[in-house]
Amino acid sequence: MNISTKVSQAALSGQIYNLDHFHKAWNDPSLIRLMGNELVIPPSPKVIAAVQDIAHKLNYYPEDPATNQKLLSALAQYMEIPGGADWIILGNGSMELIDMLPRTFLNPGDEVLLPCPDYAPYSRRPPLYGGKIIDVVPDENFQYCLEDFTDKLSDRTKMIIISRPNAPVGNMLPLKILRELCKLDVILVVDEAYAEFSEQSMVSLLDDYTNVIISRTFSKAMGLGGIRLGFAAAHPEVISYINRVRVPLNISLITQIAALAALEDVPYIVQNTSNVIAAREWFTAAFEQIEEIRAIPSKGNFVLLDTEASGIPAAEFYQQLKAAKILTRNVSGSRGVPGAYYLRVTIGTMKMMKELLSQMKEILSLAD
Repeated sequence: MNISTKVSQAALSGQIYNLDHFHKAWNDPSLIRLMGNELVIPPSPKVIAAVQDIAHKLNYYPEDPATNQKLLSALAQYMEIPGGADWIILGNGSMELIDMLPRTFLNPGDEVLLPCPDYAPYSRRPPLYGGKIIDVVPDENFQYCLEDFTDKLSDRTKMIIISRPNAPVGNMLPLKILRELCKLDVILVVDEAYAEFSEQSMVSLLDDYTNVIISRTFSKAMGLGGIRLGFAAAHPEVISYINRVRVPLNISLITQIAALAALEDVPYIVQNTSNVIAAREWFTAAFEQIEEIRAIPSKGNFVLLDTEASGIPAAEFYQQLKAAKILTRNVSGSRGVPGAYYLRVTIGTMKMMKELLSQMKEILSLAD
């Protein structure tokens, strides 16, 4: 039997994600993990204690997240959403939300405007449901104007997706542009995965625009990438439609308990965020004295480095840094990132960033 004749169009058009960087990191614990935009600090002691306390109940199913009013209300309070629990939905990581949103709103032939570059999964999930990605291309400095978006609108445009700060660049689409996009007759999704590091959010716009969805994650400032929890805020009617396509019991018991514990220790989140911001600003400023490498100012927990002036491709930096036990990401040649000279590094502790900077200077000196 020719199995390929039996599978869906979604499976035929889908692509397997390359997550080899996580494989490398887990199989060599000696590597400094500056490749996945994780928080390198362990979770709050309150989270660790809560997970240990619930372990003896893992024989039971969890509560469905749609009825976990305590967790949903805590998230609404964290995001400063007066409407409360009805405005929140949970996903098994932001990745599940990225899948649920096009599944909720797209029909075959609908178009999705997406900055180019942006977070890769946003370009891969809509086509599974018949959606068509329309690239919104910035200028040479990765900056956008309103017309970059409005000029791409058509009668098939159903959704606009934007990560803010942008991944992998780290810059921010101006709020005045976002306000104009809110007024369009489309679903506007704003991924605020790195909001805590940018110290800016557009949550206040939710009351005025029922077409806006804001997504967040526990994987960045919360430091809980391992529990796989994303959450989104939107008008209750929007939440109700997304819940119709959500898989029941999609959030594990451990995840729900860990999330609640994290939200009970907000000072821990704030302190870690402040430390990352300080290390990011120090690391970025350090490249003002290094002509061969340009650090693109970032509002995330990562920095995109342009190594073209050094003449050393990002792939070479990646390999040499890996040999020095530092794992980074070569994002050159990915969607919207042209050429061979873009290296993205996660912001770790100040000690980690000093070691990374020292190793990069050593690579530059050996190339002279």
